[in-house]
Amino acid sequence: MKLDLKIIFGAACLAALTHNPACAQSNFDILFKSETQYADVVIEEILTTDTIVLKERMGEKGEVIKLIGLQAPDAPRKRKADIKRNELGMVIKGPVTPETPLEETAFEFVRNMLVGRHVRIEFDVEKKDEDFQTFAYVFRKDDGTFVNAEILRQGFAYLQIRPPNIKYADELRQAYKEAREEKRGLQGQ
Repeated sequence: MKLDLKIIFGAACLAALTHNPACAQSNFDILFKSETQYADVVIEEILTTDTIVLKERMGEKGEVIKLIGLQAPDAPRKRKADIKRNELGMVIKGPVTPETPLEETAFEFVRNMLVGRHVRIEFDVEKKDEDFQTFAYVFRKDDGTFVNAEILRQGFAYLQIRPPNIKYADELRQAYKEAREEKRGLQGQ
């Protein structure tokens, strides 16, 4: 049923947009051609260890991107009683200790690595899934770090390769293998 509605909607949009032959080609490009990468964007926010939000681009709301090749734990939920604040009401971040949950450590690692940084976003064969969630690989512009692989290498996520998005599968597997051999993060539990 869901797929039938998508086909009907797509056909109706195509018919409406191509009614005028002069604009048919440009509308076709808008509907069916997509960028293979964003050469330079800034990370606005981290939702979870494997989900980021891009800064607004060309007046559009920041796009949510799920990192390809990994499945990470959800961001830690803090109780209000656990949050410490200074006299101005600003949150005081405590040091990382052995009692710090791994999810919190992973979240902070990704936040420190990406928030406010310029990155290159690269898409694979399937840019969006049936729920319109966007999938991508992320590379830092300043040092070229392959973020998806680095999160796996540090042990902050599990490997999750989903065809047809396999462009960097070998690199991701190698990073995951390294974390398992060194018993880092989730692989050390």
